[in-house]
Amino acid sequence: MHTLHGIGCSEGFSEGSVLIKRSIRPEQLERPVKTAEEELQRLEDSRRALDERLEALYDKTLSESGEEAAELIESYQMIAMDQPLFDRIRAKIRDGLSAPAAVRQVLEQEKSVFDAMEDVYLRERYADIEAVAHELIALCCGVSGALSGVELRGPTIVVADALTPVDTVNLDKKFLRGFVTEAGGTTSHAVILARTLGIPAVVGVQDITGIAKTGETICINGGDGTVLLSPGEREKAAFDLAAAEYRRGKERYEKEAPGPTFTKDGTRILLAVNSGDSDTADALSPAVCDGVGLFRTEFLYMKEEDYPDEETLFNAYRAAVVRMAGKPFIFRTLDIGGDKALGYMQLPREENPFLGYRAVRICLDRPALFRTQLRALLRASAYGAVQIMFPMITCLEELLRCRAALDEVRSQLDAEGAPYRKDIPVGIMVETPAAVLVLDQLAPHVEFFSVGTNDLVQYLMAADRGNPQVQGLYDSFQISVLRALRHIGTVARQHGVALGVCGETASSTAMVPFLVGCGVEELSVAASALPRLRYLVRRLNRQDCEEAARTAVNLPSAKQAKEFLCRFAQHSMEEAE
Repeated sequence: MHTLHGIGCSEGFSEGSVLIKRSIRPEQLERPVKTAEEELQRLEDSRRALDERLEALYDKTLSESGEEAAELIESYQMIAMDQPLFDRIRAKIRDGLSAPAAVRQVLEQEKSVFDAMEDVYLRERYADIEAVAHELIALCCGVSGALSGVELRGPTIVVADALTPVDTVNLDKKFLRGFVTEAGGTTSHAVILARTLGIPAVVGVQDITGIAKTGETICINGGDGTVLLSPGEREKAAFDLAAAEYRRGKERYEKEAPGPTFTKDGTRILLAVNSGDSDTADALSPAVCDGVGLFRTEFLYMKEEDYPDEETLFNAYRAAVVRMAGKPFIFRTLDIGGDKALGYMQLPREENPFLGYRAVRICLDRPALFRTQLRALLRASAYGAVQIMFPMITCLEELLRCRAALDEVRSQLDAEGAPYRKDIPVGIMVETPAAVLVLDQLAPHVEFFSVGTNDLVQYLMAADRGNPQVQGLYDSFQISVLRALRHIGTVARQHGVALGVCGETASSTAMVPFLVGCGVEELSVAASALPRLRYLVRRLNRQDCEEAARTAVNLPSAKQAKEFLCRFAQHSMEEAE
């Protein structure tokens, strides 16, 4: 029996049999070289096979898990299309290396480049390159890779040194009960996918692939990060007791009646959902939420092989809006770039794409692209409560240029006699430290703020959210993050700007009272989180939350702030009961 501990990053309790998955070790895959021509052909054959596997996996993921999960496969496809990368591999083959050895050597060169970069955010990008390279090496050597899949014959928990989204989505969901990895961070692609699928996950468990054995019993707690291997009777009984309590909590939350959500002292908190596409919106019932707080419009572009035209966008936006039956619907304008690149956009290769050419920077630089989307959004507003939100705003100039582009489109539609909502609310994502510091300048020009905490925490703390070595820094409970959120709330209140949160922080039971105390009026989350948040908010007192927020920002550490806010949330629910 072994009790191991890691970082819990996708809630839930699971029991199953261990399936060990180790990454392909390139150093184990050397092969003798007959001719360069033969190895070049091996590379091309393997690349074609990789393209076919990725295309099939994209379609499978899209149908089974939706656009958000399929986006992860899209990032792999873009890497597989990187011509300069393959040119370097071919050059190594002509120098005498085998195809797999050439891929390995180029991969090592890529790693050295990424390791030398000051911005740690890019290391998650390297992990994607590494995953594609390992798959290519496997194909070159004729061995099974991540995309070939593994047949599961019963409840299974995958134990891996590293686990890519490809690994996860390709497993049979009928029997997949969770996963545990040695590497990875709490907001890595694989973890986000696990949450989408409702699978418990634990990362950062040292040397578990060397300790665990395929077929042995494993129990995992995706909340606190506990992993039990071959548990004894006493340990198994304690695990079952905790799992039962977790299930009872879920059942209690799900009994909470849908409808308007007020704190005990009468403050209305809107509970909205995040959505990736019109299909996601179609699956939602307007009766159980207060609208869509974030619609990621880039996913519609990712489905196309070329720029979608205005009518394509308009029809998709209109359909999504109509399905929400008049409830507020916030569309985020195109947020492409970084790890979301599109081949047909021909974006430049950047050393630091997350801090480079992305989001509104692309839209403002390509006015025709921006204008097409804004026209479609304004026209869709005639069919529902559309709101428009600009991402990655860092200064007043950017916001004013975005608003000017919107005004230009309004004038065009007026001249054409096309109907649209004249008073459409406009807002921004607050996700950069720069925006936080000039929020007073931005506030007079918007109707709402929506805090994107996933990026804001990362940028504030200079901590790669996918790097387990800095997970202690990537934490919403960091005092600097809490103070930034409270400052945002103060500025919003002073200027009469509506305030929402649409990042992972909005789903945190411990953080919700703090957010309410900061003046947050809307929480936009995954649909599965709505019952729990509705239950919690209805048992809060806003004045008490304000006092708790004042206390939390003056505590000396993230650990103490988290413990304090956890106790506050728990006490609020227990007192009401």
